[in-house]
Amino acid sequence: MATRRARKAVPIVLLYLCPAAALAQDSQYWTLQYGPVAELLGGVVVGSTRDLSASYYNPGALALTKDPSLVASVQSFELTDIKADAVPPLLDFTDTTIRPSPTLFAFALPRRWTGSHTIAFSGLTRQDFDLRVDNWLVTPSGRGGSEALFDQNLSENWFGLSWAHRAGESYGLGLTTYVVYRGQRTRREISGEIELSNGQGAAGLLVEDFEYSNYRLLWKAGISTQRESWDAGIAVTTSSVGLFGSGSASYIHSSVGSDIGEGPEISTSVQHQDDLASHYQSPWSVAGGGAYRRGPNAFHATVEWFSGVSPFEVLDTSGFADDPRAASLLKRLQQDAKSVVNFGVGYERTVSERLAYYAAFTTDYTFKNQDDSATNSLSTWNIYHVTGGVSFMVKAMKLTLGGAYSFGSDVRSISTILVPPDGLPALTPTPVDVKYSRIRVLFGFDFSR
Repeated sequence: MATRRARKAVPIVLLYLCPAAALAQDSQYWTLQYGPVAELLGGVVVGSTRDLSASYYNPGALALTKDPSLVASVQSFELTDIKADAVPPLLDFTDTTIRPSPTLFAFALPRRWTGSHTIAFSGLTRQDFDLRVDNWLVTPSGRGGSEALFDQNLSENWFGLSWAHRAGESYGLGLTTYVVYRGQRTRREISGEIELSNGQGAAGLLVEDFEYSNYRLLWKAGISTQRESWDAGIAVTTSSVGLFGSGSASYIHSSVGSDIGEGPEISTSVQHQDDLASHYQSPWSVAGGGAYRRGPNAFHATVEWFSGVSPFEVLDTSGFADDPRAASLLKRLQQDAKSVVNFGVGYERTVSERLAYYAAFTTDYTFKNQDDSATNSLSTWNIYHVTGGVSFMVKAMKLTLGGAYSFGSDVRSISTILVPPDGLPALTPTPVDVKYSRIRVLFGFDFSR
């Protein structure tokens, strides 16, 4: 009787942190764009950039600018909305955040100092999010309880030194060397509690966390040509080369006992390791693009191929291999990437030398295997971006104003632990419908000499 009461009283849902899988966009390459005009064109400027954003998109174009800007920067704000719904209604999750967007800052040395060469310095953010999620379920009778907590902070910053040189009248060659820092902290916690009469009871606890920092190098090389009616360019980004990095990983498993599982159970596990070597690998990519100008109109296009990345471990956690209950932690410390191709088109209309309008559409396909829900990357949906705006001159300063709307969706399959009224606890796959949207408002400026 008591066992039956326990099963009825506890539809305990230990969600395996499905909101965590719904909250980030860390498995796309084109989510962030850089530069005052490049953002308005959705980043489809590999063959046509003419400002300091070329340090990122195509370093070869730096050599063809009349005179690089001293300072270029963009300030933007974004509203991101994530919704996740499950049927049956085990989950109805909505998260809305407003914050400044990651941006680019760059400046070039005056050519009177560097002669026929162009030297530029830049800093940009490739990943930046900080989130915390929790779930609670209180049973309708008895004590019951439940909890699922996820906490993550991830940042990746690139610091670049660019060199470019003109080859003849129409071609430019360039190379940017980036020092890359990546840091991540992730915690996952699953709990449970049951207190029933007649000696019934239950408990549960699973706490996993890890953190690491990693430094590496990568290079972006480009060639660009700019003609009267058309531009073209190719840029190649190398896979990264590791410098150094370290991190730590923890794991706690605990359970008490009750007869609702038809038998007593007592177990415990504790592991913690410091000074673990960290690794991170990024793909090769090849981008090509161009622009065609006819009268006041210009049409831009870019396509970029990213190679796949073979599976690797972010942290060396071989010491955890002897505990099968730590398998989920080990899985989340694995990373890989499939090959993807992104493309985009943009439109520019020049009203006068001091005023122009822009619009663009770009794809942003995920590199994550959508059938693998427990890796280091979280998002599994493809994103599509629509951007637009205007640029105008105020004396020697170009100002840009614009916005972007991004959207995507996916159906995830997550695991839940259910205690049905007439059955034993079971790990049950549950589909979750995830919808992602983002609105960005940007303001940029470009000081020219």
